[in-house]
Amino acid sequence: MNDIDELLTRGVDTVYPTKDELEKVLKSGKKLRVYQGFDPTSPELHIGHLVGLRKLRQWQKLGHEVIFLSGTLRG
Repeated sequence: MNDIDELLTRGVDTVYPTKDELEKVLKSGKKLRVYQGFDPTSPELHIGHLVGLRKLRQWQKLGHEVIFLSGTLRG
């Protein structure tokens, strides 16, 4: 399994617009900016957040810009 295939399949439920379209963009060499927001229900991140963090790391290893957003716990 190559890095792009692993990025798009492992731990992934849905890819928008489609896996094939995103794979085509990634193989073209275009660098993307991706982000994920975390709004923890407690002051700490926990093991449940690890899946998203690991996925961000995969994007980063492929040379893409990663943005990590964190909520403030306030309503």
